[in-house]
Amino acid sequence: MNDPRGPRPGGLNIAVPERQDGPIPRGPAPLSGDGASDSGFAGGPLRPLVDLVAGIQASVHTKLLAGFLLGAVLLLGMAMLSLVVIGRMSQRVGDLNRYQEKVDRARQMEYLVTAQSHFRAMALLTRDDANNDKIAGAKQGFANHLDTVERLSPETPGDFFQRVREADGRFAASSARVLGLYQGRNDAEAMRLHLSEEHPVSHELEAAMRELERDAERDMHDAVVSFQADRDLLSNIVLGFSGVSLVSALLLGFVLSWSFIRPVRRIDRLLAGIAAGDFAQRIEVPNRDEFGTLTSNLNMMSHQLATLYEELRSINENLQHKVDQQVAELDRAKVLKQYLSPQLAESILSGDLDVNLASSRKNLTVFFSDIRGFTPLSERMEPEELVDHLNKYLTTMTEIVFKYGGTLDKYIGDAIMVFFGDPIPYEDHAARAVKMALEMRAALAEFQKQWFVGEDEVLTIGMGISTGYVTVGNIGSSSRLEYTVLGNTVNLASRLADQAKPGQILISERTLVAARDLVDATEVDQVELEGVSRPVKIYEISEKSS
Repeated sequence: MNDPRGPRPGGLNIAVPERQDGPIPRGPAPLSGDGASDSGFAGGPLRPLVDLVAGIQASVHTKLLAGFLLGAVLLLGMAMLSLVVIGRMSQRVGDLNRYQEKVDRARQMEYLVTAQSHFRAMALLTRDDANNDKIAGAKQGFANHLDTVERLSPETPGDFFQRVREADGRFAASSARVLGLYQGRNDAEAMRLHLSEEHPVSHELEAAMRELERDAERDMHDAVVSFQADRDLLSNIVLGFSGVSLVSALLLGFVLSWSFIRPVRRIDRLLAGIAAGDFAQRIEVPNRDEFGTLTSNLNMMSHQLATLYEELRSINENLQHKVDQQVAELDRAKVLKQYLSPQLAESILSGDLDVNLASSRKNLTVFFSDIRGFTPLSERMEPEELVDHLNKYLTTMTEIVFKYGGTLDKYIGDAIMVFFGDPIPYEDHAARAVKMALEMRAALAEFQKQWFVGEDEVLTIGMGISTGYVTVGNIGSSSRLEYTVLGNTVNLASRLADQAKPGQILISERTLVAARDLVDATEVDQVELEGVSRPVKIYEISEKSS
C-alpha cells in the first residue's frame, strides 16, 4: 500500500515536465483559426446570437451580470407575489388555530355544565361536601372559559354571550338556593328544586355551547377552503415563474457559455503544449474582453517558465531536507505515545508541556501496587510464559489507569507507579485513584482464574495511595528525561504498598478525606515520615456497603 504521508527519505520527487530536445524557440508560434477550437459548436439558429454576444465591447463581468440580473428580476417578482399569498395563508392558519381553540373551550364548558349537575346529584345522594367544592370549581372554570371564548369570537354577535351570561346567572342563583336547602338538611326540597330549576337551566347552557361549537366548526371549514385556494394560487405562481426562469436560464446559459468556451478551448490547447514542455507557443483570440488580457499573460508565462524550470529543481532538493525533518518528528511522536501515557504524549507534542528540567510543587495523589505471590509464580513458569502473563496483567492494569485519567509513571518489575492530577489537572484526583484501585483489585480475580487451578495458589496485589504536595516535572539530564514525582507523599504511597497485606488497599488520611463518600474505611496503623512532625494515620478501604 502507498504511504499516506507521501514519499519517505530518499524517495521525494516533485514531477518536473521534461523539456523538448533542443533550445527553446524564442519566436512566437501563434495559434489561430476557428477550425479545431470551434469543432464542438454545432451552430444552428442561435449561432448569430452567440457571435453577437462575443463581439460586444464589454467585460465578461458585465455580460454575466446582465444575464444574472434578468434571472434576479424574475425571482424577485415570484418572491413578492409568493410573500403576499403566504401572508394570506398565515392569516388562515391563525384563524384555524383560533377556531380550534374556540371549539375545544366550548366542549370544555359543555362538560363543566354537565359535571355540575352530576356533582349536585352526588352531593344530595351521598351528602359528601367534596362534591359542592367541585361544583364551585366547575363554575369558576366555566366563567374563565367564557371570557376567553368571547375574546376569541369577534365575529359572534354580542347578544349570544349576553344570553349565555344571563342563563349562567340564573344557573348560579338556582345552585345557591339548592345549596342553602342542602346545608339546612332539607334534602327532599333541595332535590325538587334541583330537578325543577337548576337542571333545566343546565340544558340551556349545554345547548348554547353546542351552538357555539357548530358555529366555530363552520368557520373552520370556511378557513380551510380559503387556505386551500391560496395554496393552489401559490403553486401556480411558483410553477409559472419557474417555467419562465428555466427557459430564460437555458437560453442565457447557452449563449453566454459558448461565447466563452470557444476562446477557452484555444487557451486550453496552448496550456496543453506548455504542460508537455513546449514553452515556445503563442496564442491569439478575437474576443474583446478579459480573454484578450489572459492571452497576453499566457504568452508572458510561457517566456518565464523556462527560468522557473531550473529554480524548481533547486526547490525540490530543499524540500527533501524538510521532509526528512518532518519524518523524524513523526517517529519521535510514535516513540512518545508508545512509552508515555496518551495525555502526557499529546501534551508534549502539542507544546502544552515544556520538555525541560523545570519542576513545580502540586497537590497530587500517588498510587503504588505490587503483586503478592509473583516470586513463586516465576519459579514454576517458563520465562516466556511468565513474560506473557506479566504483559497481559500490566496491559489490563494500564487500561484501568488511563480509564480514570491517571498518569503512568513507570513499571518497576511487576509493580506499578501512577499519579493523578498532572499534566491533566483534576479536582477529584484522590477519588479517581481510589476508584482505580478498587477496579484493579476486582480485575485481578480474572487473572486468578487464568493462571491457577488450585485454591491454595492465590495471586493478589497490595496497593498504597497517598495525597499531598509533591515535586512534579522532568527529572534527569538534557539527553534523558523522566517525567515523575518526588517527595514524602510518594514515599508514603510506596511504604503503604509494601506494608499492605495481600488484597489490601491502604490509603493516607488526606486521601480518605477526599474520597470518604466512596468507600468504607478502617484505621489500621500510624507511620512516621522524615520531615513530618506528627504520625500519619493509615486506613484500609473497601467498597462502600449498600
